[in-house]
Amino acid sequence: MNHKYIITGAPGTGKTAIINALMQKGYSCAEEISREIIAEQIIIGGDILPWKNQIAFENHIANLRKEQYVNSSEDENYFFDRSSIDCIAYLKANKLGITNEITEIIKKCVFNKQVFITPFWEEIYINDGERVEDIKAAINIENSLIETYKSLGYTLVKVPKLSVSERVNFILSKIE
Repeated sequence: MNHKYIITGAPGTGKTAIINALMQKGYSCAEEISREIIAEQIIIGGDILPWKNQIAFENHIANLRKEQYVNSSEDENYFFDRSSIDCIAYLKANKLGITNEITEIIKKCVFNKQVFITPFWEEIYINDGERVEDIKAAINIENSLIETYKSLGYTLVKVPKLSVSERVNFILSKIE
């Protein structure tokens, strides 16, 4: 059985809070890296930003997510805050082509077919220096994520809009 689980969803839907809570419970997790790369690029005045060069950004993120996958354990439940599949969804959401680089990465990173999706939740959504999408864009991204994961044969499990601990318990109840 594949123990590598993806938690995906639109920006600002609580994925990172869930991942942090899972880590506090002792689960192995791969943290989201997009925000770190965006912050770093802003500081250095770089161009690998989704609003400057989204294709370069998604290629870079996909490679970093591949490294997370390669470095994850095969023998225990492992949770990923997004996957390289999200890169495809983000490109599609902005009507950009998918690169061969990302396609090849996705072929090499095989996850459990059950993917947890945190639905858009306006009450907790906030913008900041790294999360610049407005509500309309966030919903568009969510729709693209759903379409992309389904097109690749994944089953999406909607995480209910509850407290973080209840969301974690919901996820764990579906895998254990």
